[in-house]
Amino acid sequence: MEKVGITVRKIRLIKGMAQKQVYAGIISRSFANRFESGENDIQSEKLFKILNNLAISPSEFQYINNSYKLPLIDQLLTKINYLYETHAFSALAHWLQQHQDSNNPQIQIVAGYAELLLITFSHHNFPLSRNIKIMLYHLLDKKNWTLQEIKLVSTIIPSIATHQEFKISIPRITEQMEQNCAKYLTKYADYFEVNNELINYYGVVLQTYLNDSAYSAAYKFKEKFIKLDDQLLDWNASIAKQLWLAIWELYFGDFKLGKQKVTDILTFKKLFNSKIDLNIESIISVRLKTAKTYRKNLLK
Repeated sequence: MEKVGITVRKIRLIKGMAQKQVYAGIISRSFANRFESGENDIQSEKLFKILNNLAISPSEFQYINNSYKLPLIDQLLTKINYLYETHAFSALAHWLQQHQDSNNPQIQIVAGYAELLLITFSHHNFPLSRNIKIMLYHLLDKKNWTLQEIKLVSTIIPSIATHQEFKISIPRITEQMEQNCAKYLTKYADYFEVNNELINYYGVVLQTYLNDSAYSAAYKFKEKFIKLDDQLLDWNASIAKQLWLAIWELYFGDFKLGKQKVTDILTFKKLFNSKIDLNIESIISVRLKTAKTYRKNLLK
């Protein structure tokens, strides 16, 4: 990792900007020279002003300053999610075996996440290991979440909401999730793509309610998807929203309409090699069967 000032100079030269354009009113010319040579450090408040003048976000700056690499925890989570979404479970289990006894707090959190993904893929009830507990308490001890916490919660919390050893209120966590996501949204844009995380979260909660036969809660959950602003959704989020609304139709609305929509989504996925979750086929297969059973029981 380079000195901050050296990276600032690199970016300034890439953008073709003079020192005066970047540092005027923030630091002196002599200080700027020492700063750019790596001799002087700078206060964070002044650094943020400099980054604003350079029109670069702190996250991009950190990425460049770290030799164009993600921070450790982002690197690990990106790898774990890729292995899980591509069903490379043996590779995921191998990674977990290598890291599950680590004393690094960041690795412990990611190891707990990886372990939970592996276990919940095939088991409904499971023991809470040391790493899983570390990860859960890390999340639930905080009312305010960063984007990293939001990404973890959207996958993990619904999966353990009915766990016998760790009781979690879905409505309470949902409210907390929504409040934290709202902080990252503006009126005209979803710069941090939190709606993607929110839709993923809503989808897993909907499935949790359906799995636990909490049909009244599942029925009401349609409102969550409807309220999401379509103008702020990207391509994948829009498709995911339509998927969950189609599944809702299978249970509570027009079954034929819901079936046609999920068929269209599967066709789209095959045609364009969409990045939609690779579990989509199994999700739709299960929901078609259980929705039919639910409707038959209503007629009895």
